[in-house]
Amino acid sequence: MDDKEARERETTGSQADPFDDGRPLQDRLPVHCFGCGALNAQGLQIKSRWAGDEFVCIWQPKAEHIGYPGYVYGGTIASIVDCHAVWASLALYCRDAGHDLNSGPPPFTVVTGRLSVNYLKPAVVSLPLELRARITEQGERKTVVVCRVLQGEVECATAEVITVRVKGIA
Repeated sequence: MDDKEARERETTGSQADPFDDGRPLQDRLPVHCFGCGALNAQGLQIKSRWAGDEFVCIWQPKAEHIGYPGYVYGGTIASIVDCHAVWASLALYCRDAGHDLNSGPPPFTVVTGRLSVNYLKPAVVSLPLELRARITEQGERKTVVVCRVLQGEVECATAEVITVRVKGIA
């Protein structure tokens, strides 16, 4: 394997998640969360996975996610960013601990410590949103995740989410 192949391999989703089975993380560990819970029929049902060193989610708003006529409600954008960032952080801690989400929940959880969203352009309800998150800092308990929210080439929002790893919560 040459240097280029090695670099490409280092940035594949399977390198970011050694337990990757092709399914989004939310389908590998179903929960009831409003934003990301596969078990919550009324929830937002986001689906996130690694794509290189970014954690990516494509999400299609529905008519009920409207704020101003034709545009996505800002609180909905904050909700999907929040859950997406928490999953990015959880995935990283699981990878570091060698925990496969297919085997059940890890012995810790990740919660939001702070969420800061900057709304740059309105997002229309009729087009999907693409969330691209990166981990910029990781400690034993605290992770900083930055996230971009795009519609096509238009950056609609940016966010910084501080997550906190908590042991022993079921």
